[in-house]
Amino acid sequence: DIVRTKEKKLRVINHLELEKYLYGVLYREVPHYWPMELLKAQAVAARTFALHRMELARGKEYDVTSDVYSQVYGGISSEKRRTTRAVDATKGKVLTYDGRIVPTYFHSICGGHTEDAKKVFEQGLRPLSGRRCPYCRGARGEFWKASYSYKQIEERLNNYGIKVKGLNYIIEGKRDRSGRVETIRIKDREGVKEIKSYKFRLALGPNSIRSTNFSITIMRKGIFFRGKGWGHGVGMCQWGAFGMSKRRFSYKQILEFYYPSAKLEKR
Repeated sequence: DIVRTKEKKLRVINHLELEKYLYGVLYREVPHYWPMELLKAQAVAARTFALHRMELARGKEYDVTSDVYSQVYGGISSEKRRTTRAVDATKGKVLTYDGRIVPTYFHSICGGHTEDAKKVFEQGLRPLSGRRCPYCRGARGEFWKASYSYKQIEERLNNYGIKVKGLNYIIEGKRDRSGRVETIRIKDREGVKEIKSYKFRLALGPNSIRSTNFSITIMRKGIFFRGKGWGHGVGMCQWGAFGMSKRRFSYKQILEFYYPSAKLEKR
């Protein structure tokens, strides 16, 4: 469908069956040459997450977008033989908790401990309460560094909607049990402000400030960040799931580990 929006722009809506949609998702979320049990776990997580988004989108013109705000969908050109096999092997299987679809968030690298969903999405749920993860240790991209000038940080915070004037100091707030920073305290001409760390990360850029598990060093010309992990940290750690599959864990065991208390069922 091609729909004209209120802003007089065109929106293209692609209608797909759920399983065929997943064919174009998996390759965009994990490498198609990774172990099959990991691919199956990702297929179940992606299917369940799509159904969760569909529940949220009731009454709207479309269920999901094709980008990271839903799940990355690459169309038929992203369909690969092994990822299609993983989708077919788990057809219809989803995760539920107390009879409801679980919002099966996933991310690249947790850095040793997954995050409680309440800290990021303000959504408390037993399967998303976070747990220690020893399986992503040594993952490519586990550790990262980034640096910004005070001016760059101020500009990005303002662009994000956090008003700052004359930024001159930044300090880490307390950490949660996963090791991640919960809040960032900044000082400008108007005084001290406290910002949720996940909002601070999104403002500066999630591909440079890769997680909220970081330390801050004050430099003469700006701020130096050193951290570990990649992504919001909630739900399944993809590199951890890779590590589990290499140790011969089944896809069911992987899902049980990252979504404890969730039930695998067919719908």
